[in-house]
Amino acid sequence: MRPVDKGAAPAVVFERYQDAEPYLEERLGPYCSFCEMGIRHVPEVEHKEAKSAGGDLTAWDNLLLSCKYCNTRKGTKVRVGDSGKYLWPDQDDTFHAFSYRGDIPVPDEEYFLEAGDEIRGKAYNLYELVGLGNIPIKLGDKDKRYGARSEARNIATGNRQAWEKVKATSERYTYLDQIVELALAYGFFSVWMEIFKDDDEVKSRLIDAFRGTRKSCFTEK
Repeated sequence: MRPVDKGAAPAVVFERYQDAEPYLEERLGPYCSFCEMGIRHVPEVEHKEAKSAGGDLTAWDNLLLSCKYCNTRKGTKVRVGDSGKYLWPDQDDTFHAFSYRGDIPVPDEEYFLEAGDEIRGKAYNLYELVGLGNIPIKLGDKDKRYGARSEARNIATGNRQAWEKVKATSERYTYLDQIVELALAYGFFSVWMEIFKDDDEVKSRLIDAFRGTRKSCFTEK
């Protein structure tokens, strides 16, 4: 899950929480803050503490972008004062808390050995909150996150194979630009980072290209 930096609150007063959408998208890109899927239609302004459960309607710290699938599954479960029970991509290192091996993201138990049980609990809470690992096998489940993630993974894998053939040639920079453009088009930042996990050049370009990515989470400790 991509960790993000929204920056300071804009110097405007939001009369409606929907008014925050263009500011969030400008700073974070048109991607779900949770599943990382590219949002091709209208992104939903998500309240970390649900607005119908006492959460602040327009406070910048309470707002993220979300796809309808994550937002619907999250619903009104996080009441005012309960946000501390979860990891949040605009506050925590959510990238290392989850692994994207295969088509289903999972909490990373190896990371929790160092991060501790508190982080582990918060990560699992978030994972369940938005149904991050959901596979739509039940009749009527219209969740498109799994299929879109699988498609992005296939595209990334194909580009990784092609990259290995051209990166030592004069075509390397053109192909590197293509990789970044496809990643931005398909979304799922963490999937691309996993596929290119041992290629620092590509990872650096991806981190720079996805605006709003919190770079401090990728600094070697």
